[in-house]
Amino acid sequence: MDLLKLKTDPKYGFYPWWPEDGDDWVHPEDVPTAHETIPSPRVFRRDGEHGPFVTLHYGQLQLRVKRTMWQEVPWEGYEVGDWVEVLSRGQKNTPRTGTIREMEWEPRARSMRYFIEEAGNPIPNAYAADDLRHVEPVLPVDDPAAITPTIPVPAEDADSRAQL
Repeated sequence: MDLLKLKTDPKYGFYPWWPEDGDDWVHPEDVPTAHETIPSPRVFRRDGEHGPFVTLHYGQLQLRVKRTMWQEVPWEGYEVGDWVEVLSRGQKNTPRTGTIREMEWEPRARSMRYFIEEAGNPIPNAYAADDLRHVEPVLPVDDPAAITPTIPVPAEDADSRAQL
């Protein structure tokens, strides 16, 4: 009898160091990107296995790596690319709306810090999860993506009405 595979992903974590055993733990096509992003406090989402590799995501960035020692951290509900509102919290923060551009682990606070981009401009402040709230992006009225699609409703036929 085969046991069902337990779903262990997604998980979140970061690489505070480069593993000592060279580059063999990174997919050959992803080595240059890995060198640009690891080590760092960036929190990656590990999401799925493909052969001997697991896939890491950081916004649009994707890396394939073999299972290695990384520092797993608890997920706080946000991802790179999410639309968020920065809450005032008693005028502690300047209220803003933007997208999360960086997600980093802060070891002293033992939590994540989020950096956002507002209207294409990076905001230098770091925010905690408590400072943020998910929002849906508001698109300009003339943007084709803002138009709500309509689904034609078929007319009821006589047979379906007769069964009621």
